[in-house]
Amino acid sequence: MQRIGLLLLGVISLVEGEVVDFFHRSCPDFFIKDQNKPVTPTVVGDVSRYKQICQIYDNLYRYATLYDIKERIPVYSAYIFSGYAQLDRCSRPWMIEPQLEDISRGKEMTTKRYAGGPVGPNQAVDGDYKNSGYNRGHVYPHCHNCDEDQAESTFTLTNAAPQTGPDNIQWYNEVEKKVIDIIDNLCRLNTAHVVTGVIPGTKYINFRVNIPSYYWSAFCCKDKNSNSFISRGYTLEMNEKGTAKAEQWSLDRLNTALGNGYKFLFQVFGTLKGCS
Repeated sequence: MQRIGLLLLGVISLVEGEVVDFFHRSCPDFFIKDQNKPVTPTVVGDVSRYKQICQIYDNLYRYATLYDIKERIPVYSAYIFSGYAQLDRCSRPWMIEPQLEDISRGKEMTTKRYAGGPVGPNQAVDGDYKNSGYNRGHVYPHCHNCDEDQAESTFTLTNAAPQTGPDNIQWYNEVEKKVIDIIDNLCRLNTAHVVTGVIPGTKYINFRVNIPSYYWSAFCCKDKNSNSFISRGYTLEMNEKGTAKAEQWSLDRLNTALGNGYKFLFQVFGTLKGCS
């Protein structure tokens, strides 16, 4: 599939992420539109805890992430599915978001520490995962991309949550790969909006980073053969053994399940007909 056109920014640094007040004003292109107005997933009103990040890489907005600084994991990342490429993921460095610690800091993501100490009061850092037994599990998966730059943009810890190795493999086999196949077969090119997230669990890495109980994903797109929408939702329990089976949901049932998991009203694609 061809790479989608993304909004070019007048900035010079290579890797950036921007903490913003409103997704729909700063990076609206990653959200499905209703009568040409972007429909964002639920944005929780507690702005002291839940931060909206427009993720930037190589001078382009790439996707959007709602981040929970209390649990130090994303609520979700929202993006446009742009194809699949089997790219190496082992050698890429993981970044963090300086603006989550101090909004006056630069936008550029980095692996460095600051003079005042390690970055991480409000987010996970690479050291949290070392020797923990957990992978840095992509929320926006690197494999849902058709080129290397877009894939590299997913390697930020604001787009990751703990997974065991077996759960990581099962999530790919049970959900990520299936979504690729369904979108390729049923969706009009570059119309598939995807939102993927996690539901917090009861355990933590180092009493800091929440280990999710579930991963979930949903997409909505235009049908190849009509002007109607197609949508699907999926959840997979993180049982640490990689033995759980994915559940497929209609979007209205998924919204109910996510609302129960998060303990607040949740709508992935708002009330857009065909996507709710």
